[in-house]
Amino acid sequence: MATFEGSTIQTAIQKGLTHLNLERDAVNVEVVSEGRKGFLGLGRKPAIVSLTALTVPAKTVLPPVVKPATDTVAAATVEQPQQMTSAHKHDDEQALTAVTAYLTAMATAIDAPASLAVQRASKNRLTIQLTTEKEGLLIGHHGKTINALQYLGQVYLNHHAHSKFVLLLNVGDYRERRNGILARLADKTAREAIATGQATLLEPMPAFERKQIHAHLADSPHVATFSEGDEPHRYVVIAPKPHVG
Repeated sequence: MATFEGSTIQTAIQKGLTHLNLERDAVNVEVVSEGRKGFLGLGRKPAIVSLTALTVPAKTVLPPVVKPATDTVAAATVEQPQQMTSAHKHDDEQALTAVTAYLTAMATAIDAPASLAVQRASKNRLTIQLTTEKEGLLIGHHGKTINALQYLGQVYLNHHAHSKFVLLLNVGDYRERRNGILARLADKTAREAIATGQATLLEPMPAFERKQIHAHLADSPHVATFSEGDEPHRYVVIAPKPHVG
């Protein structure tokens, strides 16, 4: 556990993250002192925070991966046409076969060969489960590799399938574990925002993960969430709600 000082709490946190070479969701933050501005520079006291690194899996060094222009994955379900012809079904089947082959080839290209299984969570929502002996390599740091593959697969389906599918890629139980991490991150950041009275910014993340943060804190009486920035650097802001009464 190490302490860091700054003119504001956010500045102190950023200094700590830079010193430890860690990202925001990899540490636990404790506010030691909120600091004091003073008057005309007199009596000024710095904000002090204590940062403790969380236990996380070791980072995996990846070969270069082409980053998509945006991390956004279409999340809205588009209504199906009233009549689904045999030609439409054939287009969907061909698109699913082709995207599965494409993702298999991509996994092999990054030296993480995998077998794929397509599961339909609902009529338009697909989960492709990848099974590999090199899960860390296929997932990437903070899911960057699997999210990039998911984006490319989604784009392919958008262009070639008749139905408007929403695609989710999963490796092992990564998505389930990631959901838990996002929930804990949302709760921890909300507590910090309440304690400091200041809005807190999360690291940029894909649209479907931002939606999870928004949904998790939607019923909170103490904080509000919104997104700022441009893709692929769009991020969630968690801000304390003003006190009423």
